[in-house]
Amino acid sequence: MSPPPIDTAELAAMLTRNGLTLTPAQVEEILPGAQIFSQMIARVNAPLPREAEPALTFNAEQR
Repeated sequence: MSPPPIDTAELAAMLTRNGLTLTPAQVEEILPGAQIFSQMIARVNAPLPREAEPALTFNAEQR
């Protein structure tokens, strides 16, 4: 599931909240990168399947 796309106004608000004052042209240039980061954050926070758990590959038995 992909996150909703970030629009220019939302990105400008996020930048302002974090102390960055950019021109509208600068915000427009940053927008594609912000959308890529939004997708990456969603992918990192997505739950992994059970098979990805490293504990399933561990064998405590000594041979």
